[in-house]
Amino acid sequence: MEPSAELTKYVQSWFEGASSGDSSLVDQRVSPEPGTRLVGSAPEEWLQGGARIAKFLRGEVERAAGNAKFTPSDTEAYSEGSVGWAATRLTITMPDGRSVSPRWTAVFHKEDGEWKFVQTHASIAIPNEDIGWVYPE
Repeated sequence: MEPSAELTKYVQSWFEGASSGDSSLVDQRVSPEPGTRLVGSAPEEWLQGGARIAKFLRGEVERAAGNAKFTPSDTEAYSEGSVGWAATRLTITMPDGRSVSPRWTAVFHKEDGEWKFVQTHASIAIPNEDIGWVYPE
């Protein structure tokens, strides 16, 4: 496994496109394969299948245009052969200044010479104690 500057730039450009509302990136970068998976931060965001995920993400990107700014930081990306993965700390800032900072990860597969998302996951960190996940001492 090697660090991947290419995938680091890919992640940065993905979120720049999301911030600007460039939904064309979705069709370019989401694998059409039926095993493609998206797990979002909302309970209903558990999607499978490239076409279904692309439709969902196009809507998300189009609604975000001018309404949210996505800023990745501390991005790590690696690849080996035709498989790559990345993780970033993301800040999503709304026009009124409110923000949320989900953690974001993705797995990529090189298809016809291009990196495509085959799995992506976003989650909002909640301390274990806040949800009652504690072990007796």
